[in-house]
Amino acid sequence: MGVFRKKKQDGSLSECWYIQYPCKISPESGKPIYTTKKVGVSKRLTQDMFEQKMAEWRKKVSLGTEDTTDKTFGQLIDWYLELARVKSKRSYRKDMERSEILKKHFGRYPARLIKPSMVEAFQSKMLSSTSRRGKTYKPATVNRVVALMKCIFNLAIREDMIEKNPCWKVTMLPEHNKRNRILTVSELEELVAQMRKHVARVVIFGFHTGMRLGEILNLTWDKVNVQDGYLELESKDTKTGEPRRIYFCGEVLCGEVRRILLEASRVRNIQHNFLFTHPNGRPIKSIKDSFNNACSRAGVQGLRFHDLRHTLNTNLRKAGADRSVIMKMTGHKTESMFHRYNTVDEKDARVTVKKYETYLRKETAGSSVSNGSNGGLDECEFKLIRRQRVNS
Repeated sequence: MGVFRKKKQDGSLSECWYIQYPCKISPESGKPIYTTKKVGVSKRLTQDMFEQKMAEWRKKVSLGTEDTTDKTFGQLIDWYLELARVKSKRSYRKDMERSEILKKHFGRYPARLIKPSMVEAFQSKMLSSTSRRGKTYKPATVNRVVALMKCIFNLAIREDMIEKNPCWKVTMLPEHNKRNRILTVSELEELVAQMRKHVARVVIFGFHTGMRLGEILNLTWDKVNVQDGYLELESKDTKTGEPRRIYFCGEVLCGEVRRILLEASRVRNIQHNFLFTHPNGRPIKSIKDSFNNACSRAGVQGLRFHDLRHTLNTNLRKAGADRSVIMKMTGHKTESMFHRYNTVDEKDARVTVKKYETYLRKETAGSSVSNGSNGGLDECEFKLIRRQRVNS
């Protein structure tokens, strides 16, 4: 470091003077990184420039500033996780878990030095590695991690912290995770018979409404309109962030859903407003183990709770419902152009439920899931509606 002249091949000194000075801190070692610059033939001017560069370096060190283009990717991850918009995400916990994977592989690399080939090598390496639970990562999981990496870079570019996104030209892995499993009425009957009543309510409710499991377990009584026969989900209640109204206004569907609402109201806890609870009144947080065990005992194979959404879509389609109405009712956002130019109002939804009723009545003929459970509902429904009015 300092002012010097280079030696030529014959051993003599060159005419030009050079300076060597610290320009940045290595993110890996924490030590200064030096750069060399050719100045000219004047030693005095070279000395002045060296002093100027050293003064700039001392000021930079004293102020604690750094060149943002040399941030490590680990630093970008920490910055990303502290953003208010990120902390408010429902998937924030997932982001934190995926960030740990990214930190392990890229955390010490300067963000500007990460190349698309490195991201592709990371995809291959992650596919051949296992998670903490000992399971091999699936392509869908790898895609979610790379998508988070891409998001971090995009936000950093927006804030002028980095210039390029190495994920832009990286192709996502094919997932091949499309599921076609639907639950028949007979399978539902066998499955419910193997469940405790409070778990069976959740499953039957999902079968008839197509709601996501999280939407069901987080459902509160203020979202229920028993008199008019619908559930009112606000934007904060749905995965897509869009409000949705779910109708139950026929005989079979109305009887099943209202029966569940009535049973749930009998064990309603004054300490909270959740609809689905354990027998002791605590809100149900998960039914994963109970659901899987019941499937095993009932011999219902390859079924996930989320398949109940696909089941409702299939049943509605078979009943002759319009595709745009189905998408609106279930909260799907695919086929955006078709969805945008098709307005779905309350009348459309109610007609669709009626069609579903006609189809389901044929399927449930003689089934204990629906028959034998509607007796005396009129009086009970009246009590439930009156109770709801009093509480509101």
